[in-house]
Amino acid sequence: MKKKRNIAFIVELLLLFIILLFVIVVITQTFMKSRSQSLYARHLTEAVSLAESVAEVSMAASGRDEAVSMLGEMEQVQSVSDAGEVIGLEMKFAPEGGQTDHYRAEIRRTEEDAFVTEEILVFFADETEPVYSLETGNYLK
Repeated sequence: MKKKRNIAFIVELLLLFIILLFVIVVITQTFMKSRSQSLYARHLTEAVSLAESVAEVSMAASGRDEAVSMLGEMEQVQSVSDAGEVIGLEMKFAPEGGQTDHYRAEIRRTEEDAFVTEEILVFFADETEPVYSLETGNYLK
């Protein structure tokens, strides 16, 4: 009789241990997914801020050459490359007391008569898919 009681206790203990492991795995996956979503939200927020800044500066220019020159003077821009249709920017986002993140922006600018349109794509680090894209237009004076 004593042996059956010990075996039942061990079986119950093993079942509780398996349930505990299952709960730990589910909670760990939840926290990992939450961390991933939080990083994506941070990169998206930073990319939106950079795209807005680029759009404001480039739309203030009267021509492509002036836009390239003005973009190069932005404090977030590390380097500018003008390769035909695409203006490329290497940028950084460095909030006070925070971690510096590196971004790459591509600007496709087309000028038709007095109307300028731009498509601004912002990529995080070396990723191939843009984090954020912005289409904007402006009439030249």
